[in-house]
Amino acid sequence: MDYKEIIPITVLRKFDAMCLHNEYLHQNKEFQQQILSWAADMLEEAREDWGKLYATTFEAIVAEDRKAQAKKRGKARDNKYAPFREYFKKVQKERFMEYKKAGLVLKASEFLRWFLENNENIVIPYKKSNQHHKLIGLAQENNREFKKYL
Repeated sequence: MDYKEIIPITVLRKFDAMCLHNEYLHQNKEFQQQILSWAADMLEEAREDWGKLYATTFEAIVAEDRKAQAKKRGKARDNKYAPFREYFKKVQKERFMEYKKAGLVLKASEFLRWFLENNENIVIPYKKSNQHHKLIGLAQENNREFKKYL
């Protein structure tokens, strides 16, 4: 086994100096080989552990970065829908108050049906395939908020 590939040359020089100054180590080449073998094994194990630690740390950093990027994209997408949501909420609140004055309860599905029939020229930013589901959810959320405050 070539220890120069595993143990850094500066460490080998320090070991040689230690062997020169220690009479027992200087005379016992077999013990020197055992020490070098032990040091090489220890370094290999430590490098494996460091590699695992590095990989785990790197994976955690990448995962955290992906979460942060997803949150940023989510906020940007949310900002795209914000003006429509505000308009939708305003119209729903007016309709909610009309129903309340009449002693009726405005259901989310009723409001959505009325909204789609009476606001045909409004551009709804949600995809057509998911539009009805999103608008019902938004109307239900708004209704809960209106009931809480009124």
